[in-house]
Amino acid sequence: MAASDKLHRWLDLLAALLSRRFPVSLSELRRDVPGYADESVQGDSLLRMFERDKGELRELGVVIDTVVDSEGTGRYQLRTTDFYLPLLSVMATALPAETDVLQQPRRVAATAGGRASLVLTPDECHTLRRAAARVASLGHPELADDASRALRKLQFDLEDFAAALPAAQVLRVDSVVFDVLNDAVALRKRLTFTYHSMERDETATRTVEPYGLVFLTGHWYLVARDVHANGMRQFRVSRIRDAKMASKPQHADFDIPEGFDLSAYAASRRAWELGNGDHETVFVAFRGDIGLVSQGRQLGDDLPATPDATVAAQVQALAATHTVRTFRVRRRDSFLRWLMSFGGEAHPIAPQDVVGEWRALLQATRAAQRAMQPEAA
Repeated sequence: MAASDKLHRWLDLLAALLSRRFPVSLSELRRDVPGYADESVQGDSLLRMFERDKGELRELGVVIDTVVDSEGTGRYQLRTTDFYLPLLSVMATALPAETDVLQQPRRVAATAGGRASLVLTPDECHTLRRAAARVASLGHPELADDASRALRKLQFDLEDFAAALPAAQVLRVDSVVFDVLNDAVALRKRLTFTYHSMERDETATRTVEPYGLVFLTGHWYLVARDVHANGMRQFRVSRIRDAKMASKPQHADFDIPEGFDLSAYAASRRAWELGNGDHETVFVAFRGDIGLVSQGRQLGDDLPATPDATVAAQVQALAATHTVRTFRVRRRDSFLRWLMSFGGEAHPIAPQDVVGEWRALLQATRAAQRAMQPEAA
């Protein structure tokens, strides 16, 4: 068996265990670990493979617990508090170009706290950064989130991680601009700056109310309300120039809406706006104004001054019970799945092809739920 096959199986096994909060049986693990799902591996052979994997991972320091349930079935658990990556550091010099990195002895040492420390070469850091940036550019929100988490781990452990990567242009943020943005967020001061929009390929002056700074998929973004557009926007910090606070910092210029969650905004907004295709404007009706519904409404924009007559009629009909907001959407599937999380308190009203896709998704979901229900005796 190739070493890469075993490594893939180990990673799949770790991911399956870490995704569960409670002990899981081998039969359940088999559904999530492709290496165990091979039909040619059955009974004792599967058990031996799993026990071998479990034993070797334990030798590497992975704490996989075995729990026997009330029926005598063995179950397995890996608690997130017992699992961590080693602390990282960077070598002063790169390995010689002609040296096979795979043949170099890995430099591992123990820190004062007892945890392992893994030493990376600058070349390896460069490769890791480029790989994460490539994954983030694929347009898959879950993969992009995984890549972002990996980068945060590296940058937390390695203060000079970015400095070791000559090609990491996405991290090149003007320090003066960043300091101004950070101060404006802390003091709740309006900002003016020039910004280059890649979508419209133009540079214009923006006036915003900054709500926070977030680091997503290798980039810093300013989350702010665009004053003139009267809507929430995300501005990539590397494209911001000449940032200035609109007035002296004696008092705040605005209040952040109560209940606004910066991390929730960044995570949910990102999913349906990823990609390079054209966006479409989707009109969504929200019922109520508390909890998740309130946060969801804040992610959208106000209605245009002169909406389509059909949309205007629907808005008028829903005015007593709903609030209608607009969203810029590139990925319908992610957006419609997000709307489903509101449990009927939000639904699209236009365009009609989006409404049709929404209804088809609801029907498919109901059919899947009925199929999972046990038949009556």
